[in-house]
Amino acid sequence: MGGGAQITDQYLSSHAKLDLSLDPRSATAIVNGIPITICIDLELVQNKLWPWSTTLLEWRYPVKLGYHPLSRRFTVIDQRKKSTAVFQTLGEALRQLDRFSAIEALPAGMGRKKNLVVRIRARIDTESLPAPLRLMSALLPPWNEQSQWREWPVQ
Repeated sequence: MGGGAQITDQYLSSHAKLDLSLDPRSATAIVNGIPITICIDLELVQNKLWPWSTTLLEWRYPVKLGYHPLSRRFTVIDQRKKSTAVFQTLGEALRQLDRFSAIEALPAGMGRKKNLVVRIRARIDTESLPAPLRLMSALLPPWNEQSQWREWPVQ
């Protein structure tokens, strides 16, 4: 996973290559009609020497992966942009999600802070699963998957 971030004119611009993959059981669930929402969590953090870092701002980007059996196509629904893309394979849909970019407005004065970094991770949103799977999501590895936090300095 690689990426970067910069602040220009009170806007945070960030991008990342996420390298997403799904456990075979999660992929099977999608094909069997259970949509899965993948959330990309983005944080603006100020690193401090003591005692720890401070999270200044947080954003959540939910994207729903689904399958339509009649058309045999996979869909990627970006819930923030209200847009839908259609793909022939799950691999193509995941590759679309791999390319993440966002531009967010910042409060006044945020760009003058020192030691800023952007942190990002991808995870399955267990709260969006159907009720019977929510309980299983707490116990079984394929449903509580999430990537490690990755971070980059803000330019």
